[in-house]
Amino acid sequence: MLGDNQIRDLELLARVRAGDCDAMEQLVEKYTPLVRYIVRNYYAKFFEFEDLMQEGMIGLINAVNEYDHTRYNIKFSSFAYICIIRKIYNVIKRINGNKHRALNDAVSLFSYINLDETRMVMDIIENDDQKSNPEEVIETRFIDERIDQLLRDHLSVLEYTVIRKLLEGYSYHEIQEEYGIAPKVIDNARTRVRLKLQRIVNKYGSLLSPQVPKKTRRREDLYYNFDLPEMRRVGTTDY
Repeated sequence: MLGDNQIRDLELLARVRAGDCDAMEQLVEKYTPLVRYIVRNYYAKFFEFEDLMQEGMIGLINAVNEYDHTRYNIKFSSFAYICIIRKIYNVIKRINGNKHRALNDAVSLFSYINLDETRMVMDIIENDDQKSNPEEVIETRFIDERIDQLLRDHLSVLEYTVIRKLLEGYSYHEIQEEYGIAPKVIDNARTRVRLKLQRIVNKYGSLLSPQVPKKTRRREDLYYNFDLPEMRRVGTTDY
């Protein structure tokens, strides 16, 4: 059964196919906040906001032109999100190559989430103006919290610490300076995180799948106490 949002999108897309420029403008205006949300929350720390916004808008227009609901078994909002991410990532990859480890980790993490074709983050559109739908904002935050909780549930404290800091843009050297973790330990933790997330996606289809266990047994090599507001070192172990 189609939701009201998808029905409205299909109506606008049909008008676009018939040459209605106003319908195209309405779709672009409707999903511009989604582009802004993606750039601001996931990529703005790495490159100029306006440059990435422009690339994201191109990805959105590509989505409008390419979407075919009879071919893709996902909503337009989901398809648009994928096209936006793909366009931004391709541009960043061309400019950056593989030099920025934190950026590559961020892209990898959210690409895992994007594999779910029924419960994607892109279903939630966050508007920046005062007309924002409070329910949408709450649901967006809820999804973000679910992702963070999943990381806490399925990663050791060391792994969680490392991946969160890498996603925040920390370098290996900065993590070592702040927490006293050797670069080799950081790299090993990063590798384990990627493998764990990939296993979850392979088994359940998405990090957001309701079938993913809420809790799981974690490694016993807990390196930091995460119960406190500020992480404090509680001991050393063999990693």
